[in-house]
Amino acid sequence: MKRILLTSADYGLAFGVDRALRELIGAGALSAVGCLVVSDLWSREYLPLRDAVDSVRHRTLVGLTLALTQPHQPLSVRGRGQFGDAFPGPRWWRFRGALRLLPDEMIADEVEAQFACFEEFYQRPADFLHVTDDLLAVPALARVVLKQAGLRRWPPRVVMPQLEPRAARRFARLAGECGLRVLQRGPAFPATVEEADHVHHVRRRLDGLSDRTVVFCQPGEVDDRLRRAEPRARLDTRSAQYAFLRGSTFPLLLMEKDIFLY
Repeated sequence: MKRILLTSADYGLAFGVDRALRELIGAGALSAVGCLVVSDLWSREYLPLRDAVDSVRHRTLVGLTLALTQPHQPLSVRGRGQFGDAFPGPRWWRFRGALRLLPDEMIADEVEAQFACFEEFYQRPADFLHVTDDLLAVPALARVVLKQAGLRRWPPRVVMPQLEPRAARRFARLAGECGLRVLQRGPAFPATVEEADHVHHVRRRLDGLSDRTVVFCQPGEVDDRLRRAEPRARLDTRSAQYAFLRGSTFPLLLMEKDIFLY
C-alpha cells in the first residue's frame, strides 16, 4: 500500500478549472489543491472550495500556490512598485538568481502578502506551499522563500522542485533549517489527450514512489477565460485529464496498484 498526493496547483485560474477541481474533491479523486491567491477570482472562489472540502469525509489538503511570474500581478506594495501590473517571466528570475541580483526584500514581502491573502479569505493556514514554474530550483530565491515561510511557522510542508539528487539534498537541508518539511515530487500526469497514456502513467510511472509524494495534474473544464489564457493543446490536456480522473477507470487502477489518495 502507498499513498500519493494527487494535486492540482491552479485553483483560481478559471471558473471551469475551479468547478472541475471541486467536483473531483467531492468524488474523492483529488488529494490536494494549491490556490492562486493572485487571481482576481480568489475572493469569489475561496468559499465554494472551503464548502467542498468541508463536505467530504476525507481530508483534502489546501495549500498556497505562490506565483511570481507572468501573467500574474504582485500583491505587495514593493512588488507593484518594482514590476507594475505583471511579474516578469521565469527567465528573469533564473538569470537574476544566477547573478545573485534578486530583490530579496521584495520577494519576502510578496511571499508574506500572498500568505496573508490566503488566510484572510480562507480563514485557515495553508497546508503546503508550492511555487510555480519550478522557481524553488533557483537557490537564491529558495533561500528567501523558505526563510519567510519558516518565520510564519506555517505551512509545515513545501513541495520539492525538480532537482538533481545533490541539489535536492541541499534543498531538503535548507528547508529543515527553516522548520519546514519537504514533500517529494513524483512524475506529473502526461500532457496528452490519450487515455492509454494516463493509464500507463498510473500503472507504471507511479511505482516506487515514497509515501505522500506529490503527483501534479491539470484537470479542468474549458471556459472562455481559459481559452484566452492557454493554447489549444493545454486546453485539450486539461479536458482529457478531467475526463480520466472522473471516469470509472481511474478508481479501478488505484485498487489494482494498491494506491490511496488519502
